[in-house]
Amino acid sequence: SSDLSLPVLQKNAATRFGAFKIIEVTPDGVYSAYNAGIQAAEGTYVLFFGIDDIVLPGMDSVIDQLATATLPFHLFAAACYMQSVGVAVPSRRRTSLVFRNWCHQGIFYLRSYLLNHPYQTEYRAQADHKMNIDIVSNRQLQFGISKEVVAYFSAGGVSSLRPDLRFRKDFPSLVAHAYGRPYGLLVKVKQLVIDALLGDPERRFTARLRR
Repeated sequence: SSDLSLPVLQKNAATRFGAFKIIEVTPDGVYSAYNAGIQAAEGTYVLFFGIDDIVLPGMDSVIDQLATATLPFHLFAAACYMQSVGVAVPSRRRTSLVFRNWCHQGIFYLRSYLLNHPYQTEYRAQADHKMNIDIVSNRQLQFGISKEVVAYFSAGGVSSLRPDLRFRKDFPSLVAHAYGRPYGLLVKVKQLVIDALLGDPERRFTARLRR
């Protein structure tokens, strides 16, 4: 920013929160900022919040569970209250991510894993969905689930306002690689049916952005 917002934020954050660090990065999408934050972070886990997301009381319980776990989780997903759908609880079925992504504000990631596997910034709105599939589909990695409601997610985030056409195009092959060809074909058929009913996805999503 070219104005004085950075020093003002730094002063206010230090006053309100104590140990608080603001990182300046070149504007290049949310996942580029995530990757910069991962590099600068300390500790075992990282969690990502937007400016209008709210921590709920269940967060304390999940943090305690992670702190006392015998082995670290590569991904630990908890429930969120989503403004548009109510309480969304992640499933223990690894293949559930084929049908719906999990709420990002409820997911703790092992920082050491993300340091070696950064978010793929070519996906502008759903790189976290790709990350979740990569981790959960790999049976050599540890993931955990909690029904504790840890965050309030406000509708109107990046993924809901700006559909990721690049990710949508790659999604069938990503799913096939992670879960097998039948699941990839299922996703492709679903997309074809939706497009036949609603029209060309690029035109449809572009029209949504103009509203």
